Amino acid sequence: MSHLSGAVRGRMAGDRCQGVASVMPKDSTKNIRAILQLFGYADQARPWFISRGSGIVEHPEKPFRVGFYVYGICTAGRARLRINNEEVWIQPHTFFTAIPSSILQVQEHTTTFRARLLVFERGFLLRNILDARQLEHLGFFNFDTLTHVPFTKAEAVLLGKLLDRVYDQSLEDSVFQQQKMQSLILYLLFETAEIYFRYRNQLQRKRLGREEALFMQFMKLVPAYFKTEQALQFYADRLFISSRYLIRVCRNIAGKTPAAILAETLLSEARLLLNNPANNIGMVAHQLNYGSTAAFSKFFRKHTGVSPLQWKHSHL
Repeated sequence: MSHLSGAVRGRMAGDRCQGVASVMPKDSTKNIRAILQLFGYADQARPWFISRGSGIVEHPEKPFRVGFYVYGICTAGRARLRINNEEVWIQPHTFFTAIPSSILQVQEHTTTFRARLLVFERGFLLRNILDARQLEHLGFFNFDTLTHVPFTKAEAVLLGKLLDRVYDQSLEDSVFQQQKMQSLILYLLFETAEIYFRYRNQLQRKRLGREEALFMQFMKLVPAYFKTEQALQFYADRLFISSRYLIRVCRNIAGKTPAAILAETLLSEARLLLNNPANNIGMVAHQLNYGSTAAFSKFFRKHTGVSPLQWKHSHL
């Protein structure tokens, strides 16, 4: 994700959408240090990274799984991201996040796109904190909310100033720098949560009925169980509704069936695993809990029109 790119600072005219340039390494499950190293940063010893407003110059063509928390605020331009199975446009003053294990892909962007970005590892931020669930309590670091909220300019400016404080601290070399960084980042996150909850509460008052609530609960279950549970009845039982009602909810809210949502999630995971040259088709089938390579290949061909082997060869 080339908000992280500091080695290259190309300046291209215009505001049209740019295609992707493939720079992703073969193993697309790298941690924060490997990802930052990919984009040219020499200091790989820290469990955090912060930028003052990087633009996308080039980015991976393939989706990759993030192993860290991403906190971003768009300052200019637009970018189209795919986070897990949701496609979103990020525009000026939009606040967006991703959590560890999310599958992320930058699909296109304007040449003027810029974003303030903070990346950190969970272990660093929660070290020496009694309640390890604090990040989940914030509301925007959860599976059931794929966060991309249009804040006002004033709100974005306020958070930008707090990000400046974090950035300035990151440049210092002091005895208690780790503790200072931890405190400043937590303060930034709680200030953001104050704004975020106002937006979420407004959204819930306006739109969140029974079906919307059930759909959000279903979408929280999917990433937790999609590898082992494909039967609709499993999810319906968890939600205490009938499978027929679950189908109606998904069609009304998302315009697709729960089976289609599960298939999309499986396909995203399958493509991610196939991108790794160390995985053969049988290994991918096993990791996705298919009883045989043939059963997995049949599923993959049904939804993509090509076999997993053909897809793998064409994307390596």
